[in-house]
Amino acid sequence: MSKKYLLILSGIIMASALSGCGQKKTPETESSAVAPSGTAEEDVDPDALSDSPETAEELDPITPSDYLIKDVSEYVTLGDLNGLEVTQYSYEITDDMVQERILSELEAYGEEVEVNRAAAEGDIIYADITSTIHGEPDTAFTESTYMTLGDEEYSADFDKKLLGASSGDTLKFTCSFDNDTWMDEWANKSVDFEVTITSVCEMDIPEYTEEYVAENTDFSNKSEYEDYTRELLLSEYDEAAYNDTIEALFQAAINESKFSGYPEDLYASCKEEVLSLYSAFLGDTDEQAIYEAFDLSPDDISTEVLSAVNRRLLVSAICETNDVEVTEEAYAEFVNDYAGFYGYDSAVQFEADYTRESLVWALYENEAAAILYDAAKISLVPYDEEFSFDDENIEEIPDSDNSSETESEVIEEFSLDE
Repeated sequence: MSKKYLLILSGIIMASALSGCGQKKTPETESSAVAPSGTAEEDVDPDALSDSPETAEELDPITPSDYLIKDVSEYVTLGDLNGLEVTQYSYEITDDMVQERILSELEAYGEEVEVNRAAAEGDIIYADITSTIHGEPDTAFTESTYMTLGDEEYSADFDKKLLGASSGDTLKFTCSFDNDTWMDEWANKSVDFEVTITSVCEMDIPEYTEEYVAENTDFSNKSEYEDYTRELLLSEYDEAAYNDTIEALFQAAINESKFSGYPEDLYASCKEEVLSLYSAFLGDTDEQAIYEAFDLSPDDISTEVLSAVNRRLLVSAICETNDVEVTEEAYAEFVNDYAGFYGYDSAVQFEADYTRESLVWALYENEAAAILYDAAKISLVPYDEEFSFDDENIEEIPDSDNSSETESEVIEEFSLDE
């Protein structure tokens, strides 16, 4: 189980800045608005962000240092964090990668068109599907859904059964599933299907022409558009590589340090944050409902919480050791800038949605990340495989040398899940 849920500033930006490149250029799309590879967030040009919200609401007063762990030396002893060795990959953006991104933008402009013909791979099929585990009639379940043939949403065999069918056809067939199926109930079983196709559609995708570029982007020709796309992809890959390196450095720093307990209010805060992320996906804040929906146990959640606790203890210790302080002015500037970046009319609402605690920790995490990065031994290695990031930086989490049955000391057994 893995969960990167702490709100690192570069991570927040990535969620919005890495949107597609086929849109008309705006302040948001014209710059990636993220820390470039090999730099800390504090080096980002604030002009790269969009304007602050028009609604000039005053944020409540805040002392960011109040959020750092007090007497942190009681809970963590930092190891030698100078010269931590990690790999950072560099990426070559190929013509195929550029064309694939452009194709995805073309598809975004495409429209579904219903067709009166047999279904082919790539078509979108709308259907009423009844599934019954073979020999278990009480498991019958009917749903109206749609799928793209070839995406193997049910299975490759399922998609093959629908090839050549037309709207109005009803098909009955059986598929066998192995242990990897997304439906736990179907694992290692055969399932009987009755599928009534209600429509067959295809995507009408615009042709990639000079006219398309001129009408749908701020570029005058395909060459300029492709150059821009290449630069954007490189920015995305470099940012992802930098973020991976930062995560590896936090991992290594945690492994080098020794932990001995934690404040109970820190554990409670981290648990609330972990559960809130699951509840945001589920739409239900009940803890038992979260366990059931995500097939988790209390021990699973405890592992995530303790990883978060470790992380915050480490960040606090690094900031204390290096006399790092985030001022109220810096916090207010951050909230206003990124409220505008996300399209919020109100910085106050942005703060409420992301929570003040998460935003403060985002700033302190980036301060700690910059310190680790500047002191690290970074091996820059060209990556030789497209569209994939290597996990070499992710180390095995060692068992703690100090075993204990007390909850406050069990934290030593855990490190940040990657």
